[in-house]
Order: sequence, then C-alpha cells, then structure tokens
Amino acid sequence: MSLNKHGTRKICILCQNRSTVTDAQTEDVTERITYHKLPANAERRDQWLEFCGLSKESFTSFAFKFICSNHFEPECFERDLRGELLYGTKRMVLKKDSIPTIRSQIQQLKRKLDQAVSDEDERQKRKQEVEKLVNGEISSTETIVNPFRKHVCEEQTWNATPNVESNPTLLRVLPRMSESEMVQRITQLEQEACDQRKQITQLLSTINNKTEKINFAKTEMVNIAIALQELKDHENRHVNERIAQILSGRFGEGQLAVIVAESSDPAESAHLQAVWTSNELLQALQLRCISVDAYEYIRQQLHYPFPDASEISRWILSVYMQTGLNKTAMQLLKLHATALSPVELICTLNLTQTNAPVRYQYDRTRDQIVGPNAQLHCITVQGIFAAWQQIVHVDFDLVCGIEDVEKLVAELHQIGYRVAALTTGCDQVAADVWKVLSVSSDRHYIRHPVTDDSIYVYVCPDRTLTTIHRVLIEDGFVMQENNLTIAKPTLVSLLDSTESEEMYAIFERYLNIKNLHAAEPSSTFSREFISSGTSNTLKSLANDSDEGGVLSTLATLFDLFVDWHDLCMTTSDLAKLPDGQQHPITDLPYGVCEDEQNIVLDGMFDVMETVRCINPANNYLPEAILISINSIRKLLPALRAQYPDQIKSIPMQRMSSTCMDSTMQTLNNVVETLPTASKHSTNDVLFHLCQAIASSDLDAHVTNIMLRSGHLPGELVWERIAPSKERSDPDVVGVSEQDACHFLTHFVVAQLGHKYDYLGERVTRIERKMDQYSINPSSGKLTETVTPSALWIEQAKVLESYLTDVIHHRKVGLAASLIDSIHKCHPHMGRDLLELYVTKRIAIIVQELNARHYAASGQKPL
Repeated sequence: MSLNKHGTRKICILCQNRSTVTDAQTEDVTERITYHKLPANAERRDQWLEFCGLSKESFTSFAFKFICSNHFEPECFERDLRGELLYGTKRMVLKKDSIPTIRSQIQQLKRKLDQAVSDEDERQKRKQEVEKLVNGEISSTETIVNPFRKHVCEEQTWNATPNVESNPTLLRVLPRMSESEMVQRITQLEQEACDQRKQITQLLSTINNKTEKINFAKTEMVNIAIALQELKDHENRHVNERIAQILSGRFGEGQLAVIVAESSDPAESAHLQAVWTSNELLQALQLRCISVDAYEYIRQQLHYPFPDASEISRWILSVYMQTGLNKTAMQLLKLHATALSPVELICTLNLTQTNAPVRYQYDRTRDQIVGPNAQLHCITVQGIFAAWQQIVHVDFDLVCGIEDVEKLVAELHQIGYRVAALTTGCDQVAADVWKVLSVSSDRHYIRHPVTDDSIYVYVCPDRTLTTIHRVLIEDGFVMQENNLTIAKPTLVSLLDSTESEEMYAIFERYLNIKNLHAAEPSSTFSREFISSGTSNTLKSLANDSDEGGVLSTLATLFDLFVDWHDLCMTTSDLAKLPDGQQHPITDLPYGVCEDEQNIVLDGMFDVMETVRCINPANNYLPEAILISINSIRKLLPALRAQYPDQIKSIPMQRMSSTCMDSTMQTLNNVVETLPTASKHSTNDVLFHLCQAIASSDLDAHVTNIMLRSGHLPGELVWERIAPSKERSDPDVVGVSEQDACHFLTHFVVAQLGHKYDYLGERVTRIERKMDQYSINPSSGKLTETVTPSALWIEQAKVLESYLTDVIHHRKVGLAASLIDSIHKCHPHMGRDLLELYVTKRIAIIVQELNARHYAASGQKPL
C-alpha cells in the first residue's frame, strides 16, 4: 500500500485515484499506478497546476498533493536500473522535467503497457502515407500529419484540444509547407536516419566487442576457478601424500586412509568403510589377545585407528573361504607360535579329504573341472605335543605334489614351526600321494627343504582300521604263510553253522558294507567290530579242531589289530587308576615302555608282510601299515636327539586324523541333509566348512583359539563372509550340446573375424553422425550378423573331435593341455582362437551337464 511518511493515503488531485484501491489491483510493479508529488520547483509546479486547471490559491499547502501516472505519457517513465542493481527492487520512476499532458478525469486502475506498441503502429502508418506522397500516389494538397512528431496540424487543432482558448500555449501548430520544402525535409530526415543507422551499427559493433570481451572474461573466471579448485585438490592431495609418507612407517594403508579421511572431512569419516590390511588386523588381534581393555582404551579414548571386533572376527573366519595356500592362516599361526614352547611347535601335516557333492564347475584358477562327486581336500597343521591345529590349504580334487608340500613346510619353518611328520589317510587317494612323493615302506620319509631333516610319512591308524574292515567285507585277504583266505563269504558260512541266531545277527550287521559307509568318516563302527569282544567271541566259536583255521586266525588277527590300534591312539592324558593297578602298555604314549611296545609293532609288521589282498586295488593297505610302523620307530629317536630333556615319548593320537573328525562329520551332516545339496558350488561348501569350524568346540582350531583369546564374537553375520553366487558364462547361456559347434563357429567369427579374415564375414552398418560416417557391427542375432566360411566350419568340426570326452579329464591344467596338443597338430591355427574355442566349449559342456543333473533331480538350474 502506497503511504507517505506520515502514513496517509495518496489521492490524485485530478482524477481522484486512490492508492488503497490501485495498489490492490496487481502484483506487477510495472502495471501498478504510481503517485507523484507536485514538484518543489515553483516554475515546474506552476506548469503542473496550469495543466490541471487549478490555481495556487486553491491550495493551502502543496506538501501532500499527488498526480497519478495516468496523466503522463509512457515516455515520461523509465525503469529504476540503479535500484534493481543495488536492492533488487523493480519499479518505474518519473523522468526529470516531465510534465503531465493527459487531462482525463476517468479513473484507470492499471497502467497501459501497449501505448508504445500503438504509437509504433501509428508511426508506421504515417510513414507509409509519406512514402505515397513522395511517390505521387496521393495529392500533395492533402493535409498530412508529421510522422516524426506527436503534434497535429492547424485543421486538427480544435478537434484535438477543445479547450484551446483556455490553454493557447499548450499546442504547437505546424505551419503549412510547400512540396519542395517537404521533399527537402524528407531528404534531410533520411540523411539523419542514415547517420543514425551508421551510428547504431557502430554501437552494435561496440556492444558485440564488449560482449565478446565479457564472455571471454567469464570464461577466464571459470578457468581460474577450475584452476584454483585443481590447485586446492592438488594441495590437499599433496598434503595427504605427505601425511601418508610421514606416517607410513608407523601405520598401515587402512589406518592411513582413516586418518586422512578424518583430517579432510570428519563428517564423511563416520561413514567410511576402511579396507584393513592383514597386518593391521593381525596387530589389532594381537593387542586384543593381550588385553581387551587396553585395546578398547587405545581405540576409543586415544582414537588410534584400529578395526572393530566384528571386522577382526570376519577376517579370522574368512580364512576358509579361499582355495589354495592361505596366507591369513599362516599369519594366525605365527601369532599363535608366540604362546607355544619349542616342543609344542613340533607338528605334522595332516592330509584329509571328505566327500563334497557339488555341481559341475570349471575352476579357472586351476584349469580343472570339479564335480559332481568331488572331494574336499584339506591340509591341516596340527601339533604333536600340544592340542592345536589349523587348516592352511583347501582345495577340491587335489593331488598333493612334492612342490606343494615343500613350499608349505618351508613357510612353516620361517614362522617357527618344525614339521616332523606327514599324516595321510588309507585309501587310493593317499596311495597316489605316496607315489607322487616317492614314498614306500623302504623309503618312508621325505626331506625337509630347509633343514634336510627327515619328515616321516605316517598313515592314520583310524583310517587304516576302517580300511581293514572294508577289505574284509568286500574281497578279503590271504595269509600267505598257510594260504588261508579270510573273507566275508567264509565267515558267513562258518556263522551259518552256529546255533546262536543272536551271534549271527551281530556279525551280519558288522559285515554289511552299507552300515560301514554310513559310519564314515568316524572309525567307531570299525572299532566296535575289530575289538577284544569280537575276538573273544570268535575264540568261543572256534573248536579244538579249528586250530589254525579261519575263526582262530581271525581272532588272533583281531587281538593284534586292537593292540596295534590302541598303541597308535595313545594320549598323554591318562585316567588315574586305583593303587596297585597299571595301564596296559598299549595305553601309554609310545616310548614309555618302548621295548614292550616295539613287540606289538613288530608283530603287526610281520603279519602285514605276509598278508596279500585278494583285490590288487587294495594292495596299498599292507604298505600303509608298514610305512607307519617304520616311521614311528624312526621318529621318536630323531626327536629325542634334538630335544633330549623335553621329549621322552610321543602321544600318538595327535599324529592321526581324528583331530578333524568332529569338523568333517559336522560338514558332512550339513552338506548331505540340505535339500539343495546338488546345487552347491565349491564356494558354498567352503562356507559350510567355515560354519562347521566356528561351531566346533571339540577340535582345537587356531581360529577358534584366537576368537576366545581375543574375546571376539563367534556368532558372525554370515552374509558378510558368504560368497556371491556363481553364474554360468553369460556368452553361452542357453546353448545346448547339439548347437555348440554351430554357435561357436559364429561366435568366434564375431570375436576374432577382424583378426583372421578367413573365418568368415561380419555384417556391418554405416551410420552418419555429426556429418561423419562410422562403420559399426550390425546388431541382432549372432547367426544373422556373421557368416562363417566353409574352411572355418571344417576346422571347427576338427576341434570338436578333440573335445568329445573332455569331461573325463579331471586333471589340473585341462584347457592348457588341450590347447597345446591341438596347436601342436595344427600350428597354422591361432593360439588365441584355440583358447577362445576350447574355454567356451568347456563352459557349454559344464552347463549341459548341470542341466541334465537338475532335470534328473527335478531342480531348476541357476
């Protein structure tokens, strides 16, 4: 609302417009009626009053008298540019020396903004009339209006100003002009217009130059701003690099990242997900093992960059999620070594395996096909004189080589562990390992790669006892001294002759191969059968005439097997007996009664030398027992010589594979009972292994020891360490075995056709973009965009002949060996072409095998 400084309303003295009414008509200040005081200058004030037809005597005061903008021509107003620049206020102001010229008492509530437009139309109309006059189209005697001034001729004076008598000086009357004068005037005006156009052109040129300079200045300002930002970033980066350089000797990469983030932007540091290195996590774990309170004080109070407890737990448990030799496991063993004595650092490498049904999968790292009946192989380092163990190498369908063993032994030696033995199972896989290591009953050891000491090969007695049980059930064996055959059919026929049905039922249970397989990997079932009770039963069934017969011989063998097994499973933790009683020598650690215990070993050795398995595939059984006995008798003197005051005997159970029984049994239960077991990938099996170890309280895994020592949570959010789901090769999804060759001939042309022209032709399209032409491959189905040549189609058929039975090759380096053999026979074919074809063909084979497996089991493929 327009008010004066005293708050009074403004009223026009001519048309009685009121500010209280006009201000409310519009929000646009350019359309709003404005009110203007009478000038303070007396001469100009008199002109205003004269225009209004008012006398000075009619006003007692001129202080608060206004005339509204309706009585001024639009040319009398201009925008207040200074106010817009300084204050951002848009308004129209009255020009200096302006005089009201419109005497109208009709109230108008808004400005007329189209006045300039109507005036321009009027000027154009008058200009056309002048041009017609110059061209002689109209009579020169007609009265015309001057097109360049807003004044009228004498004939129009009275009509325009009816009150001319009262205001004779307000009108300017143009005198009549002759035609020559008018032409001269027009010529003069045209010259002036031409001069003005030239001046306008010069001004436009000046404006363009100034605008160009302004734009250039703006560009320079932007470039300067960018340069300043880059300089600032460079300075910050230089500062961060300098900080990292100074602190690199005391902090790791993850710690430096946290420090730099906190110094640059504290707000973002709260959401920073630091990537901690193994050394940083190991340092944090070491400090937590010393004191949890000290760790929390340093981290929370001193703000030392350390990972939290969940990060350490995740790092510890994730050691089982990687195949091959695990460096994190070696770091944990190095930390654990600080809490062990030199004798407790003596260890054995335990090679164990268990069934791990997984879907067919191509392992690119090892270049090997795995599945569906794969075996999970674990190499475990376990203490002989202390209860600790740690899996350091995990893989599928692995045949452990001498290089793998020597590398692992050397790395363990560097962190303080002394590998004295190598424990294996008793099966064909173990026999393959002995063959690779060149181990036999005569040479039952390998050499330490660093110290050149003997590392004695030892076969787990529990696994050996289970193998004896299995061989007895399946095929049996022959005692070469008396050519006596001991097998299941012989025992069954003898038991049929007995009158005790209960006895027959008991033996029938233990002679059932399905029951034996159901009890694996535990040897409890075999120990129940091959026991003193069974031996006594067999002795009771044997009559006097059976001296040297099957039952009496088997009873003697069972007694020998039991004594040998008990001796090989002794521990240092013996139960206290009543006074006067002593433990049998087979319950004491080997070396306590060495001479008597060697009698048991000698008896077992002599028997195994005279035993021959009926099935030649089982001939590794006697060899396994002979290797173990020779290693036991050599290992104890070697350890006594190096540790004369500390080692007197060996608790043999710590050299067996039973330390992993609880873990493997838990893993087998999980894998076999899950409804989607056939869908498991190798990563899924490793994940279940990690769960089994974390939940195991019986097996003393170093990871669990570290979790307890560091008071770390064992209940971890498994999604944080669970692997991502493995997918098929996206290039071959949906390609069947029948279409494999046809698909790959087109696929290879699309991928390598630009390198090998003979492969075929590729359909291309020419596109025009920004007045430039480009050649791009055609889009659409693969079979429609390429055309293989006849030569390449024949070559592909030849390649198929090499890949027909590739699924039967389970060796490491599968694709590499195939490529080498093909390239040797066909050297003219590019090696990269062979690599592409062979790898994609293997992917199609694996995909097809999984599809068949899913179809047979009624499951959907991934």
